[in-house]
Amino acid sequence: MRIVVTSDTHRASRDFLNIIDRHKNNADLFINLGDSESEIEMLQMISPHINIKYVAGNCDFSSTAPLEQFIKFDGKKIFFTHGHMYYVKHGYQKLQEKAKLEAVDICLFGHTHIPYIETIDGILYMNPGAVCHGSYGVIDIEPTGIMAFHNKI
Repeated sequence: MRIVVTSDTHRASRDFLNIIDRHKNNADLFINLGDSESEIEMLQMISPHINIKYVAGNCDFSSTAPLEQFIKFDGKKIFFTHGHMYYVKHGYQKLQEKAKLEAVDICLFGHTHIPYIETIDGILYMNPGAVCHGSYGVIDIEPTGIMAFHNKI
């Protein structure tokens, strides 16, 4: 099962829609980590069938989306948030504490615009980078484990 993870579009609508188009036939789920409110609204109007989950970021001023979500996907518990509420620009300690407390398998966050992947104590942490800088993430959940990588637009 494949998840495509985006964040921090900041009005790079064409790039965001290109990512969706590139993966619409090979992704089972899209997750957006915020600062992409207008792009999400546009996607829902032109492609309402796309399976996308999303949260609000610190620049999504009028959003009614939640600031964080927990979902189960292919037997894995996933926690995702923009990251600003966990001060990720100053380190990942608060985010890691929350991920451990909630016993998640995957923790996704954005906000820093810096691509990051690391597994710590059995939890996969990923920041896909920023769509506005040409970066996004892909997670494949297979019977043999979880594989994650960054991709360029």
